[in-house]
Amino acid sequence: MRSRKKDIIQFFVWMRNGIAFCTSWFLVLILVYNYICGNQTISTVNLTKMVFLVIGGVFVFNLFFTHLLITKLTFIKRLTGFMIAISIYESFWFYYLDFFSAEGVITQWIVFVAIILALYLICIVIYQNYSKRQGELYTQALQKYQEKRSKEHEK
Repeated sequence: MRSRKKDIIQFFVWMRNGIAFCTSWFLVLILVYNYICGNQTISTVNLTKMVFLVIGGVFVFNLFFTHLLITKLTFIKRLTGFMIAISIYESFWFYYLDFFSAEGVITQWIVFVAIILALYLICIVIYQNYSKRQGELYTQALQKYQEKRSKEHEK
């Protein structure tokens, strides 16, 4: 029961932190975009949509990467499921926010899929390199331990 309580606390902490982080970054991006385009206002409706977009995205992330609901998947399987789910979620929002228009939809989809696949592959490469380094550190620590134990048995 203790582990379940920790998972619930972690889920809500990640929700709070993720919403704060993503909202801040989206707000900065909107401010930069508006400054470049000469827009002087940000509508309340658009800010509200942004907040709901962020809350949903952080929720999807937490579903896959906390151990609250999905407990026995490897990182790669979690990442793959997350990338599929967040892509569908983002597609819905891109249509709702009119980022995808009737003209040039195929080009937009190609760019969208290319970005998703590139980010997915970058994540896998980073994970593989990290796992390799951690494996080497673990092996070195195990060898040192075995060496120490064999010296103790020789005495």
